[in-house]
Amino acid sequence: MSLTDQIKILVDNVAAITEDNAQEQLTLLSDFLSRAENQIIRVYVADSPGMGHQSNTVMIMYRLIQLGFNHTFQVVYAEGAEDNLTVNKLIKLIPGFAPNGDNPVTVTLSTNPTVNATMIPLTYFTTNIASYPIQNFGITGGYDSKSVNLAYAPTPATDTTPIIPGVNVSFFLKLQPYQWAQQNSIQRFDKTAAESIVLETVAVLGKTTYSRKRGYFINPPQPPSEDAFASDPTKYAPYQTIVNAALSTTNPINLLPVYGISSTETSGATNANPEILAQNVLFDLITAVRYVQRFGSGNQQRGAIIVNLASIKDETYTTLNTLLSGAAPDLDQINTLVNNLPAIQGDLDTHTVEVISYTDSKLTEKIALLNGEGGANKILVVKMGGIPVSAFNYMYSLSTLPCVLEGKATANMVLNMGVPYLNILKDASVVYPTLPLSATANCQQAKDCNSVSYTFNQSTGTMNTAMSVNPFSLEPPSDGFKTTPTYLISQFITTVYNTNGGADSLNTYFAKLQAFFQNQQQDKLYLGLLYFISYKDSLNN
Repeated sequence: MSLTDQIKILVDNVAAITEDNAQEQLTLLSDFLSRAENQIIRVYVADSPGMGHQSNTVMIMYRLIQLGFNHTFQVVYAEGAEDNLTVNKLIKLIPGFAPNGDNPVTVTLSTNPTVNATMIPLTYFTTNIASYPIQNFGITGGYDSKSVNLAYAPTPATDTTPIIPGVNVSFFLKLQPYQWAQQNSIQRFDKTAAESIVLETVAVLGKTTYSRKRGYFINPPQPPSEDAFASDPTKYAPYQTIVNAALSTTNPINLLPVYGISSTETSGATNANPEILAQNVLFDLITAVRYVQRFGSGNQQRGAIIVNLASIKDETYTTLNTLLSGAAPDLDQINTLVNNLPAIQGDLDTHTVEVISYTDSKLTEKIALLNGEGGANKILVVKMGGIPVSAFNYMYSLSTLPCVLEGKATANMVLNMGVPYLNILKDASVVYPTLPLSATANCQQAKDCNSVSYTFNQSTGTMNTAMSVNPFSLEPPSDGFKTTPTYLISQFITTVYNTNGGADSLNTYFAKLQAFFQNQQQDKLYLGLLYFISYKDSLNN
């Protein structure tokens, strides 16, 4: 069976490929990656906002090592603007990377096999291109421009134009992050960008499903080392305290990490979507968790830690505390909700909710209260801010309540773990995946998850008005209360952890997604490499 026929069968029906084919494919990939012509693989890291493109590219590098690459990477990275330096992101993504100004440095990525990466700023690479002769193969995990051929050598800057990037290779595989709506392609040194092979037009790869729906296989996250916190050592001990509490089987608590609500505004308007306020997201989560603590069952009736890994202003936390005071101005129904749950913020000894910093000397004592008398009705909110990527991934893998995220890379990660999640949305478009992959319409489960996530857009004023429609009641829930994020998220929590819901349940939905994403043969990189190899072999033949 030809390689392209095998790819088509994989795309059409994963169950139709035998173990023999799988081993044959893995051997083919390993042979390609260990060839003499691939002694050096050049990698391009873009300077795009956020960390999605950078984290996806670094993830691909580590996956190539797993698939058989045992030589050297030359990583060319665009420096980025002063407030968006790529090097700062790479420090978080690659343990041991210590930049040396504008000069290249080498870091060891793997010791078994030994794989090093030479990290080269784009400006240095461009200026010293004579020292970097053409190589066979290059790759990236994210680059948006269709008009730039990254197989070319870079074009130096002029007085009016910046450097046009490139890594000087014969063939370049340009991949994009999960669900990223930009071109995936094979580029060549001897062709223009317009002549690239666009992978989402290739029938055997499933055409548009390759770019819109296919994600990346990710290995289960491992506990981070203390060295991973070298850039901020003060966070290691509190991080371990929270993680150890989440791992405890004798005194179990629930863990809910939050990301994607970063804000530079005192109003709390999030960078991801200014219509969503960070304090409202946290308020919705706190009150929803309090509701399931009271009216849920089983593991939902536990003390909970909500860890905010996003950076927000102190004023935003002040507004959150006002919402949790039970006496917020002009929000009588919100106050009724907070007082009836109750979800009053204060010292956790005497209150049900407390918001503290990770630096609080009583962090361990506060967590212990979650296991004490009445602890199943308590929530500790920890202001943590940014942590190393390995620590971030591991904490998300321990989620026992739906985690909150915004980026495609984080969604791809939690889908590999089977962890239910709520997505900070830019608009009402459905971003949750549909299975089977070939389906053109969104499945009901995807629409349901999206609908719940979209409730983060609801303001506290709208929520207050909705609960005023009829006499407020927690249980049974009044009609107005049923339309609020508090109630809808609480029902999502109850439903998504129900293992008796049947084939169409949300629990089954996330389990099926995990099974799909953890199948290496359905991996976007795996299929892209197989197609590239078949394409290159066709040129040789």
